Amino acid sequence: MIFAAFLSYVIITSFTPGPSNMLVMNEARRFGFKGSIHLFIGIISGFIILGVVTSLLTARLYEWLPIVEPYFKVVGAAYLLYLAWKIALPKKSNDQDMYRQFSFSSGLFFQIINIKSILYFLTATSSFILPYQNSKGSMLFLICLTILIGCAALLLWAIFGSAFKKIFTKYDKIINTIMCLLLIYSAVTLF
Repeated sequence: MIFAAFLSYVIITSFTPGPSNMLVMNEARRFGFKGSIHLFIGIISGFIILGVVTSLLTARLYEWLPIVEPYFKVVGAAYLLYLAWKIALPKKSNDQDMYRQFSFSSGLFFQIINIKSILYFLTATSSFILPYQNSKGSMLFLICLTILIGCAALLLWAIFGSAFKKIFTKYDKIINTIMCLLLIYSAVTLF
């Protein structure tokens, strides 16, 4: 295996904008890092579960992936559109925060059906790990590295959202519109 190619793929795919990164950043922007922790931990948990399951079942996935893929796309796109709707049309409340926070379970469910993350692990495992690694220890190390880099990227996006909270709050409607459009774009690109 060419480790540089593997590492390049994992880093680029982890740090480029995707549905999870945008959602975590938006939640941290609205509620600060501490306020986004439930969603963040949910997404991270889903990411770890997805990484382990995808890595363990990659060989078998190839047999039934063409059958399951359309359903994942529809469910994933529907959830992205739901999130876009929630961001675009927030409910008003008496609180200073006019938005409802996402929960741990929302983050977990979102991440498990996130097509970008499914393909991230499927590609890393099938293209860079399984063909070149015979040792279970090596495979486990590379899967853990893949998960760790992905989690670091999510953390960075959450910190970014929290750090620029004041700027984002000033341009709240514009940011919400951009986030909504990016989620809609993510949903459309699934097809």
